[in-house]
Amino acid sequence: MPGNEHIPPESRLYMPSMTREYSRISDTARAVDLFVVPGILSYLESVRQTLAGMPVGAPFVIADYGAADGANSSQLFESVIRYVREINPSLGIKLVYIDIADPSSFDRFWEGLSLSELHDVEAEFIQRSFYEPFPELAGVVQIGFSSTALHWLDTKTADADLFRHPTCIQANQLAEAGRGKFVEKWKRDWRIFFRERSRELVGGGLLFLANLTSLGGDRWPASAGYDNLRDVCYLLYREGRISKEELQAIFIPDYFATPDEMRDLIDEDAVRRHFSLKFFDAMTVPCAYFSRMYDTLEDARERRQLADLLARVVRAWSESSIRVGLSPEHAGLVDEIYSRLAERFFEIPRGLPYQYCLIELVRANGTPR
Repeated sequence: MPGNEHIPPESRLYMPSMTREYSRISDTARAVDLFVVPGILSYLESVRQTLAGMPVGAPFVIADYGAADGANSSQLFESVIRYVREINPSLGIKLVYIDIADPSSFDRFWEGLSLSELHDVEAEFIQRSFYEPFPELAGVVQIGFSSTALHWLDTKTADADLFRHPTCIQANQLAEAGRGKFVEKWKRDWRIFFRERSRELVGGGLLFLANLTSLGGDRWPASAGYDNLRDVCYLLYREGRISKEELQAIFIPDYFATPDEMRDLIDEDAVRRHFSLKFFDAMTVPCAYFSRMYDTLEDARERRQLADLLARVVRAWSESSIRVGLSPEHAGLVDEIYSRLAERFFEIPRGLPYQYCLIELVRANGTPR
C-alpha cells in the first residue's frame, strides 16, 4: 500500500502478544475468578455421576484458550482439579494451554507452580491461535475455558487495511458508524471459534467464557489506558516525532463486543446446534490497583507508583502493536511513549476496570463434527 514501505509485508498482519510481565500485573484479570469458580464447580456437581463413573486413570482434559503463560488460570484450575478429585480420585488430569506466546514463558511458570506438583497432572502448551482447529483435541475436552482473550481479532484472516486509522488506535474508540467492519470481523472470528470448540468438547462438556465486553460509553475494559495511549501517540505526531503513516499504523487489533452482540451470535442456529446456553451475565470488575491505592492518591510518591503501574499494565498488552506501527528508526520511542503514558496517569489518576460477560455453554450430546 502507498506510504507503507517501512513495514515489512510479513509484519502488516501480525499476531499481538503480551509482554513477559503480563501475568505479574494481571490482578484485575484474575479477580474475575471469584465469579467463575462457583459456575464451574456447579457444573461439575451437575455431572457428578458421570465423573464418578469414569474409569481409573481416564484423562479429564481442561483447555485454556488464550492462556498467555498460564499464570492467570492457575488458581482457578487448581480449585477445579481438587473438586474433580473429590468426586473421582482416580482420574488423571491433562491441562492444555493454547496461546501464540513464546512457550518459554509457560515453561518457567510451570516449573514453580503448585499445580505441577499435584499427583497425575499433565500439562501441554500448544503455540497456536485459539481460532485454529486442534484435531489432536477432537472429542476429548471436558472443560474449555477462556478469559480476557476473545476480544483479540484474528489478524491472520484480516485485510491489511483493517487495522489502520488516522486518529484512533482501537475499534471501540470509533463512532458507532465506524465500528461496523470490526463488528463483522468479530462475528466471523467467533463463529470459527465456536465451530472449532464444538469439535473438541465431549458431549455434555462445558465451555466457560469470561469475555471482556463493552457496556457503552467509556465502560469498556481499560478504556482510560487506550485513550491516554492514543493521545500520547497523536501528540508525538503533532510534535513531528512520528509520521502520519506511523500514526495510522499504530492500532491494537481487538474489539470489545457488547453483551447484545454476544447474545445474538450465541443465538445463531450454527452455535445453538452444538451448544446450549446455561448462564449469561455482564458485570464490572474494579481496577485492582486503583482500588487498592485510591485512599493514598494525595501522597505524590504513592500516586507516582500507581501511575507507573498502570502504564506497565497497558504496556503489557499494547507494546507489540506500538512496535508494529513505528518505523525501525523510531523503535527507540517505545520507552518514551509509556513514560508519557505514566505522566498522564499521574496528572489525572484513572483506574482500568474490566467489564465482563460470563457465559456458560454446554456441548450437546452427539459426535463432534
